[in-house]
Order: sequence, then C-alpha cells, then structure tokens
Amino acid sequence: MRTVHFGLSSTFSIIPSAPFNFDGTFHKPSHCPAPLEAWERGKYWQALRVGEKIYGLRIVNRGSRAKPRLGVSVFGRGKIGKKERDAIARELEWRFDLASDLREFDRLARRDGGLRPVFRRWRGTRDSSALGLYELLVVSILLQNATVRRTVQMMNALLERFGTRVSFDSKTLFAMWLPAAIHDVGEDELRKLRIGYRARFLKRVSDDFSRGVIDERSLRTLDENMARRELMKLYGVGPETARILLYPACHRATLLTHIAPWQQKIYSRLFYARRRVPARKIQGDLNRRYGRFATLAVNYVWEDLFWRREREPIPWLEREIRL
Repeated sequence: MRTVHFGLSSTFSIIPSAPFNFDGTFHKPSHCPAPLEAWERGKYWQALRVGEKIYGLRIVNRGSRAKPRLGVSVFGRGKIGKKERDAIARELEWRFDLASDLREFDRLARRDGGLRPVFRRWRGTRDSSALGLYELLVVSILLQNATVRRTVQMMNALLERFGTRVSFDSKTLFAMWLPAAIHDVGEDELRKLRIGYRARFLKRVSDDFSRGVIDERSLRTLDENMARRELMKLYGVGPETARILLYPACHRATLLTHIAPWQQKIYSRLFYARRRVPARKIQGDLNRRYGRFATLAVNYVWEDLFWRREREPIPWLEREIRL
C-alpha cells in the first residue's frame, strides 16, 4: 500500500462552548484503538474524510476550560478554499460535540457526592466520537463476540486492504474506506482477511450505505425516536445497537434502557464498589439520578476508569476487556 503525503493547506480556529475539556474530549482511552488518530496532551491528529475527500488534521488546545479555543491545521494537496474549510469545521464541531450545552448535566453532577471528584476532573468533556456513522458501525461489527485485541487485528487487516494511509505533520495515519469499496468486494474475499461471519454484516451494511438507505446529515436533525427508527433501517441494527449509536452519531442524550452482562460487572464496581449489583437496580438508580443524562454520566465514570488504566494496571478490568 502506498502512502499519500499531505502538506499544510490551511489554518483556522474553533471556539467550543464552555466549559470545555480538551484532552477528555479528544482522547478516549476506552475506545477501540486503531491507527485512525493520534493524541498527546493538548494536541490531536486525525485523518478525516469529508465526503470523498481526505484531510490530515492537527488540533491544538489554545485556550482554557473557561475560555476554550482550538487551533486547527488542515493538511492536504494544495490550498483549500473557504467552502472546504467551513465544511471541515462543521464536521469537527459535530463529531466532537463542540457546541454542546452541559449546564444541566453540571448541575446534576454537583449533587453526586460520591462521584463529584470524577465529574470535577472531567468537567467540560464531550461524549464525542472521531468517527462518522458508517465508521462507527464498522467498529461495532468487528467488536461482536470478539476481544478488543481480536478486533484490533481485524481492523488493521481491513485498513491495510481497503483504507488509505496518509502522512502529514510527522504522523502516519489511516483514513477508513468508503462504503463503495466494500460494496464491490465479495464476501469470500472479506473472509480471507480473517473477520469470520462479520464479513456478511460488513458487506450488507456497506451495501446499505452505498445505496443511500440512510442519510447521515438528515439523521443528525431528527429527534430521538425518529433517529432510532432510521438507524434500524440498516442491516443488523436492532434496538440496542441503535440506542448505543444515538449519542455518538446523533448526540441524543438518553436514559439507560439496557445493561449488558459485561457492563453490569463493570458498573457494579464503578458505582457501588461491589462485584455484582442487579442490572435493573443500576439502571433505575442512574436514570433517577441523571435523567436523560444517564448515558453521559456513565461515560464520564467509564472514561475516568480507562484514564486510570493508562497510569496503573487494574487486574479485574484487564480480565474483562482482554486487550
């Protein structure tokens, strides 16, 4: 696979809503690791696809939590115009939820004495995703019945076969393929990449996107119920997958409606310091405490755990994630 080299094309600034936590928003230690992005404190890099065009991005924290400001450098082939630059800015603002109003959530979080230190530490963090809807679904498919380590292996094999490797600002990252790249490939060829039965799901979802079964831009404007129904038009997306996608794909904060057995074990330790608490109790307690921000509250505590894991081993967590 050849590498595409990009030079600096443009720079601009984005002002997120305050308060804003740069590192908590742009680095998610719990997310499945893939060579699609890179991070160090105060800096973030990504190979971003907007439509059919790929850009290299460097985003730098140039503000504070109370007065946030992002410096964005765009790398590509030649200069880009205002229209392209505005499209990139809008996509970043959406994916990283930069305009989110967290005031009500802050009020609820301050009332939680036990977890107040966690919420204070990550105040201003967004439940963001660097990935678009199709890319999120690819990761979801690869995570099915697989350890994180196995998912990483499958993702790397697919990126090497179908992705685009880009080099910019001393970083080499991948941009994920367009759905049409899988649409034209047979299921048997996908299976040769050792992704197993997931080849069928990947092929069918790619076909759905290629045929325009769902319009991601329109989806972002819908209310929670309509967005859920649209998501369920995609092959293999049932109520639970649609619920999981509602926040990263649509930024719709929701109540907790389901807790999987593996989540139950982790939530029991995080919220109750016990080995196992009934899922119904966890769900009810969090929904009463945080209302429609229950999923966001879980995200804060969840990411805090994985940030801690980067500094020190957590044996019981390693047994669960097997990365």
